Amino acid sequence: MREDTLRSVLLVEAIEEVDRAGAILPPADRAQATRDALRAVDVAPGNEPRDVSDARIASALGERAERLVAPLASRYPIVAEVLGRTRTPTWMLVVLLVITFASGIALSALDGSRRINVLAFPFIGLIAWNLVTYVVLAVAWIRALAGPAQSARRGWRLAQAAFRRRIATLASSTARVHAVLGQAIARYAERWAEAGSAFTGQHARRWLHLAAATLAAGLVVGLYVRGTVLRYEAGWESTFLGPAQVKTILGLLYGPAAAWSGVALPQTVEQVATLRWTGSGGGGDAAPWIHLIAVTLLGVIVIPRLLLAGVASVRLAWLGRPGALPDALRQTAASTFRGSAMTRGGGIASVTPYAYEPPDAVIDGLQRWLGSVLPGEVTLERRPSLRYGEEDMAAAGFASGAHRAADLHIVLMSLAATPEAENHGIVIAAARDVAHRARPPAAVRVVVDESPYAQRFAADGSLAPRLEERRRLWRAFVADYGLEADFIALANQGT
Repeated sequence: MREDTLRSVLLVEAIEEVDRAGAILPPADRAQATRDALRAVDVAPGNEPRDVSDARIASALGERAERLVAPLASRYPIVAEVLGRTRTPTWMLVVLLVITFASGIALSALDGSRRINVLAFPFIGLIAWNLVTYVVLAVAWIRALAGPAQSARRGWRLAQAAFRRRIATLASSTARVHAVLGQAIARYAERWAEAGSAFTGQHARRWLHLAAATLAAGLVVGLYVRGTVLRYEAGWESTFLGPAQVKTILGLLYGPAAAWSGVALPQTVEQVATLRWTGSGGGGDAAPWIHLIAVTLLGVIVIPRLLLAGVASVRLAWLGRPGALPDALRQTAASTFRGSAMTRGGGIASVTPYAYEPPDAVIDGLQRWLGSVLPGEVTLERRPSLRYGEEDMAAAGFASGAHRAADLHIVLMSLAATPEAENHGIVIAAARDVAHRARPPAAVRVVVDESPYAQRFAADGSLAPRLEERRRLWRAFVADYGLEADFIALANQGT
């Protein structure tokens, strides 16, 4: 899943967890976004694939989040700022590389003299620092192989602390104006620190490797530029080391570079001794040593660091591949798409008839229809019917008993009835709102049984256009509540 998509999904998840009353994201908007997302990935009623891949689930989650975040950001501009604060701005990387390159140039003229000490800082310091870094990275990689869970938890704690500090002020200032939104922003920071820490870690690794390579490149460029306009001499001086020890050290430091570049090192102790600065002279031409330093830095620092930065970039691309579904979002997907074919198991489906007393044959037909459109074994639980005039009891009825544990809430209505906002609409809205406030959220389907209407006009030659007209009426009515109506002749289902 792309990094920006993951941010949107996590933000929507945080808002839905906190916004139980639907003040920020109305239930109708959530239901409509879910329906549109399922349709976008070709998971619509009557067209549900039995095998749902991670790629399809990730795509559906991303589609749904994008459809909710765009209007949300227009209503609450703070949302765009929150998402921006968890992005990695490119300009910061550019500034970092400019600073490290300039620092490398400054290191080339650190002592202000025209001498290059082949044993002194900054050259040996940079080599030692990078070699130690490689050892630390190798140890960390081995430990990650041995205990990835522990490494992930440690990284999560560091990321969580960093993002809490970055967003804490924004969350607290928002909470003073909109308490629920402020709480949602704080929750989002925690979610991103946990699920997005893998992205953050790879960004940080890539930046640090590029910075190290740029620092070494700056040192090389500085030496060549100063060597072009100034006359340098190279040599060494030491209180404790003699020519024999220095010859050994030079072989270790510059031996590989000498072999690659063809620049010869001093072959005898006497030649090394002539490079030693004393009160009466010493040293030699700096050009060969600048070449050796450049090749050594290129082989030990620049190339390895660029390769490591490339590895971090490949890992970022792998993390952000479209078909990737982070483990942290599996439960989110299960909760969001409960009752649809996007979930890989069966569950409990509760059915509440409204203004309609369906016979047993209709309930049996509903059971068979659910088995044909939903994966896994579905247990259908019949709830007491709601009658005309009992609309004010709908919310309490949907919130009680099996409805609290159901994966799918079905509101069963008859196509023979004419839908009205003051009764059918109240029941549909109550089912939708209760389902979205539940934890975890449940799915809602409005099933309109065509059997009574078809039986009433069975002998009428205009039955087909009458059915289609009724379907259009109900479809538009139910869509106003962010849901989609399923039209089935349940009495004939499976016969």
